[in-house]
Amino acid sequence: MLLIDGIKYELWTPPTEDDFERIVNKHTQEIFGEQSIYLDMKQKLKSRSGIGSIPDGYVIIFGDSPHWHIVEVELSSHPLHEHIVSQVSRFINGIKNPLTWSEIVGTIYAEITGDDFLKLKVKQAIGQTEVYKFLSDLISKPPVLTIIIEKETEGLREAISTLAYPREIKVVEFQTFVRERVGLQVHAHLFEPLYQPPPKKIIITEVTKEEITTTPTVSKRVTIKNLIDAGILKVGQVIYGWYRDQRYEARIVRDGKIKLAHNGSEYDSPSAAGTGILHYAVDGWTWWHTTKEDGTECLLAELREEYRRTHPSNP
Repeated sequence: MLLIDGIKYELWTPPTEDDFERIVNKHTQEIFGEQSIYLDMKQKLKSRSGIGSIPDGYVIIFGDSPHWHIVEVELSSHPLHEHIVSQVSRFINGIKNPLTWSEIVGTIYAEITGDDFLKLKVKQAIGQTEVYKFLSDLISKPPVLTIIIEKETEGLREAISTLAYPREIKVVEFQTFVRERVGLQVHAHLFEPLYQPPPKKIIITEVTKEEITTTPTVSKRVTIKNLIDAGILKVGQVIYGWYRDQRYEARIVRDGKIKLAHNGSEYDSPSAAGTGILHYAVDGWTWWHTTKEDGTECLLAELREEYRRTHPSNP
């Protein structure tokens, strides 16, 4: 049982693996971190002999040490030794096949370039590096094998111990608790993320009087209301973004709020509005687009930079 502010929550077991996978897919950003993308695509991993298996997903981690994960979502009620050992052994044999590397790179590349949001996120993460080259270099390295399960058991640990794999095999115990007498409508998840947020650093340096007068100041926070007051955005202006080939629209409304077109929800910032659609944390300034009076398309981030250039003494 989980007790939150005096409210009781009971452990809930997903009825099927598909149900569990749908829940996990909604929280991959929290599991793998903001510097990751989760690809829910079914690309078969085949050995040289043609024997293969299809993972539940792939994850790409950016940052200082880019790497990738092959993800398998499991229920502890399954015969884990037979199921896990058989499935993961096929993964291990499949990723030894160079032809499989090429197929994975091609499939992931098509997935990223066919999605404006994913394409933007990848380009922001890898800079000037060409996307296909980045993926080719990444996939040529052994992935981390990650098993997400609703209950870690001794049987699972024994099954994993029999596998010969040169890199890590990680296990994420992802538990779901539902509110007593309410059910899944009110729930909480309990799990250990696979990333470690970087520690905050305080750097103290000694500067001269001359340096103080010439050092540029750090740009402060800009709001949608700042852009409206400056005439860069207008109340009623449409902003839009894409996710998985679907266009989402919103309008700038009073006091700098953003109102989603499909459900009428209002948010105080571009990031909150983007998260309201995607259901995971997103930098809304680089996700939302708009069309300027001259007909050109731009990101809200470009309008924010325009505001900072024209209002250097303001936020």
